[in-house]
Amino acid sequence: MAHCPEIVLSEITAEKYQSLLATAKAQGLDLTGETGSTTFQGMDFTWTYDSAGHCLTIQCTNKPIFFPCNMIESRIRSLVA
Repeated sequence: MAHCPEIVLSEITAEKYQSLLATAKAQGLDLTGETGSTTFQGMDFTWTYDSAGHCLTIQCTNKPIFFPCNMIESRIRSLVA
């Protein structure tokens, strides 16, 4: 198992953050609050949302070796776009 670099997403307004939380919930993730951690499909993630700076930071902290970090980052960025 390995971890990936942090993914920093800017221009995440409070409304967009709430929308992202709703999308995550629809995918089976129960994310609440502005910081936390979760496990999804055998991978561990942490997140921190800075509402004043409109910035969301996500990091995959534990993943199978056969999932490259760039694939995980690409998927996250596509969900946020």
